[in-house]
Amino acid sequence: MTVPVQGTSRRVIKSGDGNQEAAGFPNGPAFEPYGFLLDLVTDADSEAASLRRLAVAASVALTQAMGVQVDCTAMLVAGHRAPIRAANNGRAAGLGYLEQELDDGPLAQAAAADTPVVVEGAAASLRWRAYQRRFLDAGYGEVVAVPLRLDPGTTAALAFFAPLDVRFDADAVSHARWFARVASQSLKLALEVRSVRSAGDNLKTLLESRTSIDVACGVIMGRNRCSYSDAFGMLASASSHRNKQVREVAEGLLKNLPNGTPGTRFEL
Repeated sequence: MTVPVQGTSRRVIKSGDGNQEAAGFPNGPAFEPYGFLLDLVTDADSEAASLRRLAVAASVALTQAMGVQVDCTAMLVAGHRAPIRAANNGRAAGLGYLEQELDDGPLAQAAAADTPVVVEGAAASLRWRAYQRRFLDAGYGEVVAVPLRLDPGTTAALAFFAPLDVRFDADAVSHARWFARVASQSLKLALEVRSVRSAGDNLKTLLESRTSIDVACGVIMGRNRCSYSDAFGMLASASSHRNKQVREVAEGLLKNLPNGTPGTRFEL
């Protein structure tokens, strides 16, 4: 159970056997996120999935550090694409999407200013009044957002939500920033790996498409005793008349061959 510590905003966790643990950095085994954050790369098949795993890991880290349930929302903005948001639960997710509704919020502010942003439940500035009402209604007492440092053109941030009677003291904010530094490296690696995989998939599709067109042109050249450019012109003309891509016309031709469509082979 938890009991308040007089003269401070922190609380103490008291276990069933009477042992106590300060609700700042735990006295027990330290949270080690490094292996868990590798799942951002190995077990996530999309940026949204990586972000969801990051939000869960962040929630676990701050919950263990403070001794109370701390929820988390993560936001990623890559290039000119719309922001991607994920959270460890529905309540936190709702506050993440509230920023889209308000066109402002601590996540966006932390990412833009590259500095932590704290929104207090008791004395929020005029800027945060609408946001403050919503997170208080959701059962949270304070919010701290910290930026993640990624490659140029890509920004990200984490927002942590404390229960109504808990505040983020200097230790908690320090722990959130420490976690963000660790998470930045893992998320950066996840995005790089996914970019390489995507480029490889696109190249494979392009090569397969080109192979189908080249083989189809070869078939046309053999049948009509014409040049490659004439054969490609025939495919292009059929593509225009049928309102299909040249690749689709080529693949349709190859499917009608006696032995079916030739397999694609890539050799180095």
